[in-house]
This record gives sequence, C-alpha cells and structure tokens, in this order.
Amino acid sequence: MIVDLVKHAVAQPTFVIHGVRKIIQGVFWEEPKMPPALDILKDLGYKPVKVTRLMNLYYNKEEVAKAKAKLIQRKGEEHSSVSILTRNMEKTHKQSQGWCIQNVVVTQRWQRGQVYSTADVFYRSTEAIQKFGADLSLLKNIFDELEIQPAPLRMYFANMYVSAVFFPLLFQFTPAVPFLRHVRRHDRQFHFLACKAVSRYMDPHNRYTYRAQVKQWERARTLDRTELDKYLLEQIGDYHKDHLPRKRK
Repeated sequence: MIVDLVKHAVAQPTFVIHGVRKIIQGVFWEEPKMPPALDILKDLGYKPVKVTRLMNLYYNKEEVAKAKAKLIQRKGEEHSSVSILTRNMEKTHKQSQGWCIQNVVVTQRWQRGQVYSTADVFYRSTEAIQKFGADLSLLKNIFDELEIQPAPLRMYFANMYVSAVFFPLLFQFTPAVPFLRHVRRHDRQFHFLACKAVSRYMDPHNRYTYRAQVKQWERARTLDRTELDKYLLEQIGDYHKDHLPRKRK
C-alpha cells in the first residue's frame, strides 16, 4: 500500500519543494480494506519508545471506548456514524504544528443481520513513508478495539510530503530504479533532488550526524547498487562518481 500511495503522491502537482521534500495538498486515497500493518520496529526502524510515544499522542482510550459503546447501542440500526478524536497527550515540542491525524469516522449499516463498516481518516499532514507506515499500526489498534474490519478505508490528507530522506526504506519494498523513473516522469525537479539525496546515501563513508539519516544510510548498505549506480551516473554524472566506492590502487 505505501509504495502505491507514494507513487500516487509524487505524481500530484507540487505545492512546494522544501529541501528534498515534495509537499502536496488535498490527497485522497482509498483501500478496499484495512491493509496489513507493518512491523514498525523491524520494517520501519522505530525504537520501542517511539511506538509508545505514537500511542500516547494519538490513541485516546476514552474516545475509542465511547465510540465502541455507541456502536453497540445502535446495533441493528440501518445507519450509524461515530467520530473518534485522535488526540491524547499534548505535543510539547516547540516545532510541532499540531497533531497529524485529526480524527477517524466509522460508519456502519446493518442489513439482514449483517453489519458493514467503513472508515474515513482525516489528516492535517503526514510524511508518506516512515510516519504513515507507523500510523497503520495505530489505526489497526483502533479498529481491533472496535472489533471492526472497515471496507473500504478512505484517507484524506490536507498536506502530505514525500521525503527522499526515507527512500532507502522505501526501496526495501520496491525496486529503486523503476521508482525513480516514475518520479522523473511526473516531477523532474524533485527527481533531480531525490537522485542527489540517494547518491549521498550510496557513499561508502557515512557523512551524516542526524540519526534518521544515519539509519537510512545503514539501510542503503543493503541495496543492490548495480542498476542503481548505473542509473544515477546517467542522471547526475560526476556528482554520483564522488559517492562510488574507491577502487584500491
């Protein structure tokens, strides 16, 4: 799901390019059902404390409990709809602009004794690869507590950004070169910046101090670089040559 969402996002008109981030607005995405949650420790590289913080920020037990009680109360009704505010602990970081996930709306209809559930998730903003990947686990916890399997699941993003910082993570799930070609078809400016960012990750010597980038540089060590090096040399030439492994004399 994440790969398809990111491909969709990079094909949208750019609102602004900020560093190596392409920011877009008004993104809608629909899944026929809730996709499997990723292992946010293994697949996404989060630490356990990050997982705990995600739940503390967004999982409001009281809100979920009230929604569950209301759905139980209205069992058998032709149409029911509840909203769950996804705000729990205050965000205190001075750079924070507020909660990313705003609320979840669950709607149900009963027909011949069978219940059908849908869900709509509303976002202020999100990063489309690592952070959104973690959000899927949060949403799964909410739906599991409600004892529902929403179909479809619709998501609305007022703002979304695709960051080349997390491309080594994305390339664990999709081949790098076809993805970069997809970016080039839709946004040449972002493609150029993304190629430079990926090239720096391919340098055998770590140049980073920011922890998130260090982890992505470590992930880049596991990529098959044969086709990727060839592609980057075609696209950014001498810039990528500076990041190739040095041959011993």
